[in-house]
Amino acid sequence: MKISRNDQCPCGSGKKYKKCCLPKAEAQDFAYRRISQTFQGLTGKIMTFAENALGQATIEAAVEEFLVWDEDFEATIEIEQLADLFVPWALYAWYLTEADLEDLEHELPLPADTTVAELYMQKKAKKIDSLELKILQAINRPVFSFQEVTGVLPGSGFSCTDILTGQTHDVTDRSASEILETGDIFFCAISRIDDIEMLVGASPIRFPLSWKTDVIDLRTSIKKDHSKLTAEDEHDHDAQIRDLFLALYAAAFNPPALTNTDGDPLALHTLYYAIPSAKEAFDALCHLSAPESKESLLEDAAFAESGELAAVTIPWIRLETSEGETSPNTVLGNILIDEGTMTIDVNSENRAQAIRDIITAAMGDRAQFKTAILKSLIAPSDDADDHNDDLLAPHEAAMQDPGIREHLEKMHFEHWKKWVDEAVPALGGETPREAVKNPDGREKVEAILRGAELNLTPESDFQKKGILHAKKELGLS
Repeated sequence: MKISRNDQCPCGSGKKYKKCCLPKAEAQDFAYRRISQTFQGLTGKIMTFAENALGQATIEAAVEEFLVWDEDFEATIEIEQLADLFVPWALYAWYLTEADLEDLEHELPLPADTTVAELYMQKKAKKIDSLELKILQAINRPVFSFQEVTGVLPGSGFSCTDILTGQTHDVTDRSASEILETGDIFFCAISRIDDIEMLVGASPIRFPLSWKTDVIDLRTSIKKDHSKLTAEDEHDHDAQIRDLFLALYAAAFNPPALTNTDGDPLALHTLYYAIPSAKEAFDALCHLSAPESKESLLEDAAFAESGELAAVTIPWIRLETSEGETSPNTVLGNILIDEGTMTIDVNSENRAQAIRDIITAAMGDRAQFKTAILKSLIAPSDDADDHNDDLLAPHEAAMQDPGIREHLEKMHFEHWKKWVDEAVPALGGETPREAVKNPDGREKVEAILRGAELNLTPESDFQKKGILHAKKELGLS
């Protein structure tokens, strides 16, 4: 939110903004713009210098090391897409030792233990002005690490904490502040020049908070005998840290196949039927909600003035048993009956075919199948077909139905209730209840639950009660 010059200063002094913090803010903004523009210009100059003085073989050697000499990364990751990260790393952080140079097939004109920027400072010393020199000295050999975004001030910058070292930063960067959100995991390098902390290089994408568990595992692996990691430790483990980033980056563009609880590939289907009456369809299919009685299902139904059933929802639920004992049920889909139409939502091809067979057996030709829509897991484009919008209207209406949302809330509450005592791969096979007993495990569980909260939308807020229960059960509320 923009602060007017005549508003009270947000610092709490009681003075007008223009008489208090505005001059300082304007001075800092001017300093940032001057430093940022000079830094961008410097990067261009040093890149040109590298291409002319060091040659293509040097750049290729930098690319190979940046991708940690991994053939899979080299085959699947386009370095151009990581230019905002790779170029600063190659110019300001990368260097070769004597042993590295001896192992290379071709001789390179880059001296041992010297970054490209350091060589530029040596060769172009007379052409570097005082501000450029100050910037080069400040950003030399930056640390690239995983930052958790803790706050964002749109149009200005963001605050963050290095997950590996715990160091905090207040970064000035307008572009990043328009993209990042609190809870994001952001891979970048940050340097301080005078009173300005700025991005030296940054990933083009951000990761969800739940992926913090992988970074915590890396931190545990690096720490070993250290009580706390430092920036020097991050320098020493640069390749290991970058390897994790590249793995997460690749995973972000090649996510694992999604499946439902039966192991079927996830594919959202909506089926549409014409029916003779709501009552006939309800009587034929109400048994599909295994734990519910007809009477309980009708409690949230709508009736016409004549007393005839007009609309009702039937959650398609399978009763699960394990070793002779009843276990939490599986929701297979949702059936919305509304006068002369029936809409069924399921999440796989197998379940779509199964419900069609059930309806045919129960109602025969009395239920006329009209169409089925396979819905993308990605949000539809703005120019989606208007006809499809009309067909999806019953589904959207169903999601606003209090009875359906109450059922979904119960279902997700049971999920989170069970989750606290289930083995979770992201926790190394431990249950959340076991994991919270140690600091790293507790931090992982907190990240998973906070990530789930951050992902809630008005359409999915029925999960909130279950998440809050899990937090309370684990002593995290």
